Amino acid sequence: MKKPIMLIGMCGLLSNMVVGVLPTHAIPASQGKCAFNFASITPANGFQPIPGLSATVTNYGSTTNAIVHVSADVGVDDAAEVRISYSIDGGVPREDTYGPGNLANHQQYYEGRAVIAIVPIPYGTHTITPYWRVSGSAGKTAVIDSRCITAELNTQ
Repeated sequence: MKKPIMLIGMCGLLSNMVVGVLPTHAIPASQGKCAFNFASITPANGFQPIPGLSATVTNYGSTTNAIVHVSADVGVDDAAEVRISYSIDGGVPREDTYGPGNLANHQQYYEGRAVIAIVPIPYGTHTITPYWRVSGSAGKTAVIDSRCITAELNTQ
């Protein structure tokens, strides 16, 4: 009777040691980033990369969809909105192609905003960069503060 108990105890000790050694991640670091400085944009800027945000994913098979989440604290002038699009590997940003194009409308204060997109990713390693622009008349401004991106492939 002592042998099975000893074996069970050793298995428990070994599993605790293995779990303690292996790192655990929701996603690899390349697939998620946050930035915490202020940035602003006006209609004259057109589409620009959202400062500090991009995610890199690697697809080892045929084309599959990445789920891309972007969230941010955004302030938008009255009668304006912030539009979002995505660039793959530095290509032209494609608005309203992968998901909602509206990131933010005017509110009295900054507000946390979030959008999700489904982006087809071919074989290989690819970088997804969110872009933003202000839609409104000249002189309108949007300001972004804390913001994050995550991109996930092969979720289960």
